Amino acid sequence: MFNKKLFLAVSFSALVLSQPSNAVIGPIKITLNPTELSSNYFNEEDTSAPFASEVYTEEDIKNSKSNNIYDFLTQNTSLSLAPSSGNRFSQKISTRGYGLTIGSHNLVVTLNGRRLNSIATDGPAINTININDVDRIEITKGSGSVIYGDSAMAGAIHIFTKKNFDTKISSSFGNYGLAHTSASFGISEEYIDLNMSIDNLKHGGYSVVDPQGNKDRGEETKSNINARYVTSGGTEFELDYDLNDSENRYPNAITKAQFDANPAQNSLGRVYTISDRKSDTLTYKVKRQLTDNFTLLRSSSILNKETVTKSHLWSAITTYDDPSKYQYDYYNTDYILSYENGNFKIDSGYTSLEGSRTFPVATAYVPANTTSKKNIGLFSQLQYDQGDSTYTIGARNETVEYEYKPVSGTQKNAKHHLEAFDVGFNTRVNPSTTVFTNFNQAFQAPLIDRFFTYNGGFNGFMSPSDSKTINLGLNYLTDKSKTKVTLYRSNIRNEMYYDGSANTNIDKSHKQGLELQNAFAVNPKLSTNISYAYTDAIIDKEADNSLMNGKTNPMTSKHNISASAIYSFSDNASITLTQKYRSSAFSEEDYTNTLTHKQMAYNSTDFNFSYKPNNDLEFNFDVENVFDNAFGTVLDDDALDSYYTGTNLGTIYPGNFTRNIKASLSYKF
Repeated sequence: MFNKKLFLAVSFSALVLSQPSNAVIGPIKITLNPTELSSNYFNEEDTSAPFASEVYTEEDIKNSKSNNIYDFLTQNTSLSLAPSSGNRFSQKISTRGYGLTIGSHNLVVTLNGRRLNSIATDGPAINTININDVDRIEITKGSGSVIYGDSAMAGAIHIFTKKNFDTKISSSFGNYGLAHTSASFGISEEYIDLNMSIDNLKHGGYSVVDPQGNKDRGEETKSNINARYVTSGGTEFELDYDLNDSENRYPNAITKAQFDANPAQNSLGRVYTISDRKSDTLTYKVKRQLTDNFTLLRSSSILNKETVTKSHLWSAITTYDDPSKYQYDYYNTDYILSYENGNFKIDSGYTSLEGSRTFPVATAYVPANTTSKKNIGLFSQLQYDQGDSTYTIGARNETVEYEYKPVSGTQKNAKHHLEAFDVGFNTRVNPSTTVFTNFNQAFQAPLIDRFFTYNGGFNGFMSPSDSKTINLGLNYLTDKSKTKVTLYRSNIRNEMYYDGSANTNIDKSHKQGLELQNAFAVNPKLSTNISYAYTDAIIDKEADNSLMNGKTNPMTSKHNISASAIYSFSDNASITLTQKYRSSAFSEEDYTNTLTHKQMAYNSTDFNFSYKPNNDLEFNFDVENVFDNAFGTVLDDDALDSYYTGTNLGTIYPGNFTRNIKASLSYKF
């Protein structure tokens, strides 16, 4: 059951702070007005949408002073993020009770409409996005399955980039060897736009050196070029090319006692894991107005990605084992046909995504093989506006095919037919208030890693998951504030998890909770922004392990709070204070809720001072994690390792545990 007292107290406080007022908002840059949503193709305002949403504009992102896209999502949204096994360049994401263990598998992430989700469990490639290019972020929760299909059980994150029509350079330097440089250039003519950007980030490492004299350092470079041409008849052609390269080292797990004593230590003297990733993506779009009522959009993309991971030898932990290499290839094509006539609109589409992963060099356990996943979907959704009310309904049918093709051995295939459905309603109660509700059916087809054992051998195909979610929400908008409140409940069948020996399914589980957002202009100089999520995630039934029944899903925090305040001394200078708190949870492998070690709470306070003497020059000074709080990902209880009798290798991967100081300067020509 929901914590009713907590819900009433938080909701009442938000509404009291949000009473209508005639005060004029000064230089504070917060998004109080309704914001247009693009992720569902209807382009309605967020306060009129029949689903739950969080929207962050270019000004919101800029004012956050975040270093990268991960930092922004961690500190400013209701999402939960944490480095994957300590890798800061690859982070897990969760919302609505799916937990940091598998949360990324249940979220769709798009960049300008193109899916960033992987066919494997390494998660969406959000790190490839340059935050300086971001125009808007839309987070739709408990919805999105009709348009985006596979994996949209918790919702979707949509990131849209802007056109850079100025020449701008920026540079940042900080402790721990941080060096960050960005440059962008753009031109805009009557029929053609051209944009280019490059971003390079380096850090010198946060832990002690390993036996080979290397710290857990990293570097990533992101480059983009975009060209857009509009004919005299209005047809739009767009070509976009992304190139991304990252190489970093990250620590191994340590014990709880070692983490408490010093998260930066290398307890056994093991070499750090090396991750090397390269990818390039070519996207082509054509948008044509067929008639006064019909518009056709075609989008195609080709992505090539290579990953190389090197870990220590178990028999000689100061040297490296043979590298693990994978080659990924993705081919994506979408056709979206839109019909609009007055207050009536229909969007229909065909989507196709083919992804393959090739393991080219056989090992003692794994034959060389190619494993592929192919999704083909058809959808249609309708929206009808009737004065102050909006109605939507949509459905999707998707086929998912798998192929496991070893160089030597038996080829295996599997196929699923899956369906999604969504119906929603939003109505205006008075000039300040709208209410909405929607029912959503979604699904997740297994990622290909689920078919393999821990050492890479083929384990067998799995059943897909499905969810049924109901949302009930309220939007309250005044000239000084914007408040959103949502209650939800999701019932899930066949939720996926790793039981310690194999990947399998949970028979039945459910998630329920409360989400609250409030942006408030206290006066012309001070504004605040609060996001709170209460989550209850319960395993209802698992026939193969009755000890799990009634237990809480691991890595799921009940309380998730993000709060920020911006104070403007003048039009030129301001300070921003941000606080993020995520309560403790059960550790990653604790599905029976019986382990001693718990997932620690996340607690970070960030400070920024910004000075902008004119429209072209800006200086920023940032302190991240002011109070030097330590955070790491906890797998389970510490245990002795069979290779080293009497040696405890630990199960905590250090994540964020340093106070980071940075100074930045940017100039626009």
